[in-house]
Amino acid sequence: MDVFCIPFIGLNRVVDIWGMRMIIPLFCVLLIACSENPPADEGESGMIIVNGVERSELARLMRQMYDEMKLVSDSLESGSSVSPKFYTNYERITSAHATEPEKIDELYQSMADAFLDNYESFEGDEDGQIPAFNIMVDNCLVCHQNKCPGPVKAIKKLKIKPQ
Repeated sequence: MDVFCIPFIGLNRVVDIWGMRMIIPLFCVLLIACSENPPADEGESGMIIVNGVERSELARLMRQMYDEMKLVSDSLESGSSVSPKFYTNYERITSAHATEPEKIDELYQSMADAFLDNYESFEGDEDGQIPAFNIMVDNCLVCHQNKCPGPVKAIKKLKIKPQ
């Protein structure tokens, strides 16, 4: 009888190790799934909570634009040619809900239209991408200096120095 117990003890250890190998990843998946914030509902105002801060549709869009333009800037500075196609997304700057809707006036709309024109020029100019990019960034700076100065410092860093 002792002879038969030894294989079962070994088998139990194999099952225990295999079971632990399955339980640990399952536990990690459940932990990650439970720790994620549930998606927030966007109200009529276009505001949602992101990392505990209320953000408007326009603020989120401009943050996305900054992140994408940072990648474009880095690529151009390293000598790479880029062909981003963000226009259809960026044209929402003329209609997205703002944190302070009273700031969306004729001046803002004209600067947004100018940005979109400059962005189209940037997308279409394969030979002069750096100057076209800098013109587009200058357009962002002028608007932000007049309407929302918070990100001015970060936007200035997007500019590419002539080589």
